[in-house]
Amino acid sequence: MTRVPARRVTAFALALAALLAGSGCGAFETPEIRPCGWLDRPGDTPGDGQDRPRTALLVDVSPSTRPDRDTGPDTPVPDWAATVLSQRAAALPELEGRDLSVAAFDGTRATVDWAVDRVSVPPVKGNDTLKKDRRSARRGCLEDRLRTLSAKDPGTGRTDLLGALAAAGEQLGPGGGRRVVVATDGLTNTGCADLRSAGFDGRDEIEAVVRHCREAGELPDLTGAEVSLVGLGRAARGAAPSSPQTAWLTALWERLCRATGASSCEVAARARTRPAAQLGGPAAATEPAVTFPAVSERPAGRIVTLTLPGSVLFATDRAELSSTARETLDRSARRIRELGALSVTVLGHTDSRGTEERGKRLSLARAQAVRAALRDRGIPVAGARGYSDDRPKCRPEYRDGLPHHAAMACNRRVEIDVTLRRR
Repeated sequence: MTRVPARRVTAFALALAALLAGSGCGAFETPEIRPCGWLDRPGDTPGDGQDRPRTALLVDVSPSTRPDRDTGPDTPVPDWAATVLSQRAAALPELEGRDLSVAAFDGTRATVDWAVDRVSVPPVKGNDTLKKDRRSARRGCLEDRLRTLSAKDPGTGRTDLLGALAAAGEQLGPGGGRRVVVATDGLTNTGCADLRSAGFDGRDEIEAVVRHCREAGELPDLTGAEVSLVGLGRAARGAAPSSPQTAWLTALWERLCRATGASSCEVAARARTRPAAQLGGPAAATEPAVTFPAVSERPAGRIVTLTLPGSVLFATDRAELSSTARETLDRSARRIRELGALSVTVLGHTDSRGTEERGKRLSLARAQAVRAALRDRGIPVAGARGYSDDRPKCRPEYRDGLPHHAAMACNRRVEIDVTLRRR
């Protein structure tokens, strides 16, 4: 048997150790045995004397983010793992030299369990080809872990995004270089930011939510952190919000994010999707739904009234139709034809804020915009009128001297009165 000089054995062992260290695997965690073992190493806790920058990644597993039993297998639903990894702050080169924490969240801060707990992500070593391969392997490990978490059953039937942000703040601890990336539909239905009775329309409502959260002591402290919230409004079930409603939801979370003291807030509705069949079954729990104001129909004798919420058609305090109002107006025009209209009248309404003159001017301009859109679709319209707040649909607009924003949003509407032919 040929004897190998001891110095060669030593050199080979040192080279192998260096290679494994550069790949992110430990000397006794070879890629063949535990390719993703680096994600499970215990890390440091805040205050240990180390000041490495930290990143926290969170995925929303509340029931609204999961398909239900009626969701078709090919229906696209949010893919939170891919959505998180599409963010710059979650790219492997950005994570290197940082401590990484990863968790899922649902309806309470207490159920946030850090599946990856402050793991140090060392820079990869080697030439450009090796770096690319090793980063790709690490990304695969992280994607698998995020997918496992995304398929986790929620512990509660609620969604609490502020609670998740508070848990992230505690996990990251004090100091600079902190980043938080959260993939969520943003449809909170508990605590100070409960959106179940929101009108999804108006800056005043946003400021009221922020003020309420501040007074309730539910705003997390993320002073100096870089925060990314992505996927807002992209639930896996229920009706999707209109473009103005999505814009309102995005503006709300950007304002709440800034109120936490974050140094930057990237808030977006974009999300990666996958067919429902590829993302596991429905959640075992159910939760109270956050619903968006939608078109309704009310018959009264020979008149059928179609009610189109302002938040479906217009941005706040604007009379220009939004880019996604087209689908709603298309459906309205088809329904008018089905009814066999004798005549059509469009009526604009606002809430009681501002002067009566301003309210009439805005409500008339909105009614005229809808009339023009219906005419473009071949629907003759007899007239358009603006009523300001003369004919409220929802009352009261104020409770105990404070504005009731859902009622106000209900009153900001356009009605289409369709007079039917005698049968």
